[in-house]
Amino acid sequence: MLWLLLLFLIYWTFLEVLNKTGTLQKFGMKNYGPILMLRTSKGLNTIEKISKAKRFWKLIADLGLPAVFFGMAFMVALVIIADYIMVIYPPEPSELTSPQAALLIPGVNPFIPLIWGLIGLLVTLVVHEVSHAVLCRVEGIKVKSLGIILALVPIGAFAEPDETELFDKKTRRISRIRVFSIGVISNFIVAFLAFIAFFNGLSLLNPTNSVVDDSGKSIGQVLEVNGVAVKDGISDLVKPYQMNTLTLKNESGEHLMTFLGVRGVKLSGLYKEENRTFPAEIAGIKGGMMITKIDDVLVSSPMDFNREMQKKKPGQSISVEVYDSELKEFKIFNLTLADKNGRAFMGVYVSQLECIGGLNFYNSNEILKNLKSIPASLKDPVGWLLVISLPFTFQGFTGMENFFDNPPYVFWLLNSLYWIAWINFWVGLFNCLPAIPLDGGRVFHETFSGMLSRRFGDKAERVSMQIAKFFAVFIFFSLAMMVLIPNLRLLGL
Repeated sequence: MLWLLLLFLIYWTFLEVLNKTGTLQKFGMKNYGPILMLRTSKGLNTIEKISKAKRFWKLIADLGLPAVFFGMAFMVALVIIADYIMVIYPPEPSELTSPQAALLIPGVNPFIPLIWGLIGLLVTLVVHEVSHAVLCRVEGIKVKSLGIILALVPIGAFAEPDETELFDKKTRRISRIRVFSIGVISNFIVAFLAFIAFFNGLSLLNPTNSVVDDSGKSIGQVLEVNGVAVKDGISDLVKPYQMNTLTLKNESGEHLMTFLGVRGVKLSGLYKEENRTFPAEIAGIKGGMMITKIDDVLVSSPMDFNREMQKKKPGQSISVEVYDSELKEFKIFNLTLADKNGRAFMGVYVSQLECIGGLNFYNSNEILKNLKSIPASLKDPVGWLLVISLPFTFQGFTGMENFFDNPPYVFWLLNSLYWIAWINFWVGLFNCLPAIPLDGGRVFHETFSGMLSRRFGDKAERVSMQIAKFFAVFIFFSLAMMVLIPNLRLLGL
């Protein structure tokens, strides 16, 4: 972040120098501090040609308008729920609640990769602003210029309509609603098509079984277990409590490895707090060991571990069997469970990877199953929340190439589709918020003032604008609180 801040300051200084020398004005550019606006008349002829299909564009705008209002209601409800959570159950500071995570800027947001994020953002901005320009021409409103907004990286784009014509009393209210809503509608359409292409494209992937290190990085692909080719999982091929042989393929060729066919839960580390030591560390358990039994009950997965620990009570003494893969021996540890928020606590971090004989196995077919299940989950509102938060759990296939047997172009295609789909979807939803200057705020104001005009006459515009401003203050205050509250807790405030 320090390097990024330094680069940003250099960029800002460079802009100010160009502004004072008149260079920016010479090329039709203007800066507002670090914000640079690039205007151009190029592309207006193309906009004119595209807008000739007037009936088509009006039909798209009219049919898509209900989606804008649905998105508006959905996002307002989401903001209210988030406010409730922030006040009643404020979250702990984390990467998820960091200020960077609130910005939809690739490379700055820790969950959005730079290259694929820029591709998705560029497509989103072009689709959004070109749509606004096209609908302006469809409705007979002049477009002065097209442009892009930079703050070191692209953060927005714009189509500059002739506002005198746009807000002229001669321009019908439905025309303005179409102009304001089409950007959101186009983003939704592109997101829908890109998601369809992405989920269908998952069938191109050939999943493999891999051995991974404790950080989750692939060491190599498993070809055979005990001389039998691996087609799906390795579970049925492993001989319990016997030495097994696997053939592992990586960049340096094929290798033979041996491991004991004992299942368990690998400990990725020990939980620590200042001035307090927990039972596992006191007993001598170490990270990297594998828990195989708790009180003589077999523990083969994280689910088994959690189930057994839920049965225990703070202060209870238990026996824990572990397998030390380095020494290739079993050990028994007796410990007394601690109290952590009213629950029995051992003081360990448990790996979610399948562990056999100390080796971590990962079947990439699992991630495909999870991804392919998403479309069906959209029947439930929770499924839509899953799509909104998808990058928090899945950032595309970057770094996962070794878990699949496919050429690079497959991952380029899927990563591009994924980020084009998600960023279009999120930008569309965000712009649905009824907060001026967002598109949703403009649509809300025009629609609501039209509804009020029969009762309030000329006062309807003013009443509607006051309500829209209230929504804007409420929404942007809520968004600020979502960032500030967790980070104030980080400062101890």
